[in-house]
Amino acid sequence: MIEESELSPFVKKHALSIFQRIAVAEGKIHGVPPEEVAFHEVGALDSIADIICACVGIESLGVEKIFVSALHDGCGWVDCAHGRFPLPAPATMEILTGIPLGQIDEPHELITPTGAAIAAEFGESFGLMPSIKVEKIGYGIGSRKLESRPNVLRAVLGELATE
Repeated sequence: MIEESELSPFVKKHALSIFQRIAVAEGKIHGVPPEEVAFHEVGALDSIADIICACVGIESLGVEKIFVSALHDGCGWVDCAHGRFPLPAPATMEILTGIPLGQIDEPHELITPTGAAIAAEFGESFGLMPSIKVEKIGYGIGSRKLESRPNVLRAVLGELATE
């Protein structure tokens, strides 16, 4: 579907890479080759839209590098198609192998496999924000009420500062 679309080469390349990351992780968990993974949850239209829109947005912004803050998932359990699993979910853990990941005392999934794959695909580094000259700021606010923090994703567009 993505390969046959009229999306740009950049969007096709990165969207397919993101889906490949998810397929490899799910395949490892289920003991099947990535091409045999059934995208029952991540294949939902909202996940496809999230991945395509993230790629289109990044291309449209023309950014050279993306720095991702330290990643922290919640604790507790997540119910998915294959039963109940501890957080971070198995696919999320696999996708973020080699990337620093912590947990916070919030009983909800905060990083989905889709979000993990997007961060892994584009993240230049993970941790503190480098010194930048801020140009624009965008916020995405989730509907879930969290106990310990706001449910907000912030994106900052800027130029690396030369000090």
